Amino acid sequence: MEIRSSKLFKQQVTDLVCYLKVTFGKRIAFRVKSEIEKKVFLLKLFPNMGTVEPLLEEEPLVYRYLVIKHNKILYTVEENYIFIHLLWDCRQDLGHLMELIKDVD
Repeated sequence: MEIRSSKLFKQQVTDLVCYLKVTFGKRIAFRVKSEIEKKVFLLKLFPNMGTVEPLLEEEPLVYRYLVIKHNKILYTVEENYIFIHLLWDCRQDLGHLMELIKDVD
């Protein structure tokens, strides 16, 4: 199954890796980036492996997530592809998540 991702997701991954590199060093940044890539690869094989996001149950799409450290990869399974919407820091305000999900391309 094909994986597609939003510009926001790509930017969030880049920002996270840069932050981790400066704060914790290259090794930690590489490890987290590799873990994100591994989870995205596994989605190709098992698209429904993520948990349904209860905070977004009212939305028309079924949002699923995978957890990596303090972050969630938020995605939906479409008919012939998987769309990754965003990388969400679980420590952020939930109201902000609702705003972000509506703005994702």
